[in-house]
Amino acid sequence: MSKVILYIATSLDGYIARPDGNLDWLTSVPNPETGDYGYAALLERIGAIIMGRKTYDELLGFGIEWPYEGFDTIIVSTDKSLAIKSPDTRVLTDNLTEVVTALKKQSPKDIWLVGGGQLINVFIQHGLLDQMIISIVPKIIGDGIPLFPKNTLQTEWKLVGIQAFNTGLVNVTYEKPV
Repeated sequence: MSKVILYIATSLDGYIARPDGNLDWLTSVPNPETGDYGYAALLERIGAIIMGRKTYDELLGFGIEWPYEGFDTIIVSTDKSLAIKSPDTRVLTDNLTEVVTALKKQSPKDIWLVGGGQLINVFIQHGLLDQMIISIVPKIIGDGIPLFPKNTLQTEWKLVGIQAFNTGLVNVTYEKPV
């Protein structure tokens, strides 16, 4: 069975975006001398991508070609009339638990939960998240959208890896205990 993996960056003070969703603090982080913070390795092991509507809108706002062409991409939204502007993308408005559970059973590869904070919370509450790779960016931004909203369910996670980069960024990997 495939896993749902959260791969996301957070500031030192625990924010994944500014209050308006802006990611300018993140895009200014340089690539390390070698590698790409594990991004290419993640893409090799995933077959599907899930993200919330606000994250989708933010990605579209970058003004670049859709970076996930060829991946089954699901946008979770309450807006049943959401206009999709990217290839291989569909909207999911209900039955999240059933759809993700079926996808985990059917997919030969893992599933990347991109974000955002509200959707991460839902995945934790429903026991759908299996692994977290959290990239801690050495910046304090002061305010924003928290990685875990205040009402996130208390859960235990097992540390399975730490990778530090010459830029000061650290990837910390946790798995849900079995």
